[in-house]
Amino acid sequence: MKLNHRFYLSLIYVGIIAGLVGTCLTYFLHYIQHVAFNYGINGEEMSFREGVAQSSPERRWFVLTLCGLVVGLGWHAIHRYGLKLRTVKQGLDDPQQGVPFFKTVSHALLQIITVGLGSPLGREVAPREISVAFGSVWVRRMGLSDIDAKLILACASGAGLTAVYNVPLAATIFILETMVMSINKRALGAALVTVVIATCVSRFFLGDLVQYNQVIPFEINISLLMFSGIMGILTALLVQVFRVSGERVPFWHRTDKRMIILAVILFCVIGAISMFQPEILGNGKAGNQLTFGEMLTWQASLQLMVLKWIVVILALAAGAYGGLITPSMMLGSTFAYALAIGWNMLFTHLSLEGAAVVGACVFLGIMQKMPMTSIVFLLELTRSNAETLMPLTLAMGTAIATERLWKKYRKLE
Repeated sequence: MKLNHRFYLSLIYVGIIAGLVGTCLTYFLHYIQHVAFNYGINGEEMSFREGVAQSSPERRWFVLTLCGLVVGLGWHAIHRYGLKLRTVKQGLDDPQQGVPFFKTVSHALLQIITVGLGSPLGREVAPREISVAFGSVWVRRMGLSDIDAKLILACASGAGLTAVYNVPLAATIFILETMVMSINKRALGAALVTVVIATCVSRFFLGDLVQYNQVIPFEINISLLMFSGIMGILTALLVQVFRVSGERVPFWHRTDKRMIILAVILFCVIGAISMFQPEILGNGKAGNQLTFGEMLTWQASLQLMVLKWIVVILALAAGAYGGLITPSMMLGSTFAYALAIGWNMLFTHLSLEGAAVVGACVFLGIMQKMPMTSIVFLLELTRSNAETLMPLTLAMGTAIATERLWKKYRKLE
């Protein structure tokens, strides 16, 4: 059987490119954050959450207002001029055409800039889009078949994810579960090759990063398992409410000039909220750090959840783009953390950080329609042990069942 050398060369290419893209975007994001909120300039080590908190309330308001201007003008221009913007999914549907290179790269860089300026959306879409943009140019020049081209672009998308989050196994499952949507030996092998290469490249420059190193091994007891089962049901219902709340945004098409003014106004509101609750800024990692580290009261956790919910909807209404992976995790972790404190007041003790990890996993899995990816994603992000699979899979199982029942109920109305 003759080997398809162009296909295997393409896998190596997209793996290297995705690793370099993830590395460059990570440095770029951190630079913007440090300059915007004036921290880490002199070499001091602090997280984005600490850096934003130490900046003045007035500076936070000004930076977010500026972010709104960038959002309004940037995406208005991207949608008004040049080729039509295509999503990663649309690129995979027509792999020979893929996505437009320069417009996709501009679109992704704008996401990184706005997240660096404090936009409450995620950063993970940008490296995926740029990796697919490079992959689109490559597959056209290599003359690959539609089947090979689609698999290469799917692998590029997943490789971009691991390049910024350092989650090789979760990224592999992500490719199969959400991009290819099938499991076969060829797709699995291709995904593993590109993801491992991208991970090695990003680790060479960034190191073996642990996104949430404050999580310590927690006890898996009957109380946590019972809570996880109930948590899956409640979180699945909460996700449905969140989806409904964001169905009608943005209000106008981004080519409408009114979106520029609206973006400035809404991000001005986000900035005002950040003056007394700075943890809402950024992709949501700040909130997860607080819940995973058991640093909140139940009142503070619920308040943070509600405010994050509001600012995410405001950002989407303003026409901003960005991922929802980390924001979803934050909404789930703060919700579960608050309920876990109440549980401990009434029943036997359970780990608050364990509950937060479960809540983050379930909200992410249901919201993004990637339950298997989410389970492994949380394990790799927190470097939790295999025993943690029990509450995660139990909660995800009840959540999936609840979502199915919810959809059947909605159809009967």
